[in-house]
Amino acid sequence: MLLAITLSASGCRPALPQTVKDELAATPRGQATVVFFTDFQCPFCRKTHAALAPLLAERKGRVRLVVRHVPLRRHPDARGAARAAICAESLAPDPNAYFHALSQAPDLSEAACAELASSHGVDRERFDRCVRDPATDRRVDEDGARFDAALGDGVPLLFVGATRLEGAQTRSTLEPALDEAIAAER
Repeated sequence: MLLAITLSASGCRPALPQTVKDELAATPRGQATVVFFTDFQCPFCRKTHAALAPLLAERKGRVRLVVRHVPLRRHPDARGAARAAICAESLAPDPNAYFHALSQAPDLSEAACAELASSHGVDRERFDRCVRDPATDRRVDEDGARFDAALGDGVPLLFVGATRLEGAQTRSTLEPALDEAIAAER
């Protein structure tokens, strides 16, 4: 089931969550923001990422992607993959390429995530330290709190500008939302 809700400050629609407002405010002028709450083992998240990735590539420099990690307990490797992705944000030459690779990886075990990081140019020793750092787990927990603050009910949950998209998304739902968000930032 796909659900898109355009949020506004007035009317019956829900208010834009503060955590999303903060990300919108942090985005450079002229760029749209996508806040993506995800779990790397969630098949619906993977489907959404597969639809989103080429759209972001086509709009390079016009969209800022903010990934928030919500690893579900029923996915045994999701938290480790989230920690790996967080570490890649600061260590990988191209964090988005690592995020994309994790979203497609058939194996998300700790060893597989570390090997994948190495293959994406990440120093293995620094990566291993980061993954084990309690601050990395705190970040995962903070992302979960942001998800709760956004009244998330399940993943994937995206905010494309001021449009809330719940559940698996396709190119046909993401593309107009992205283009509308980009147009609103001009």
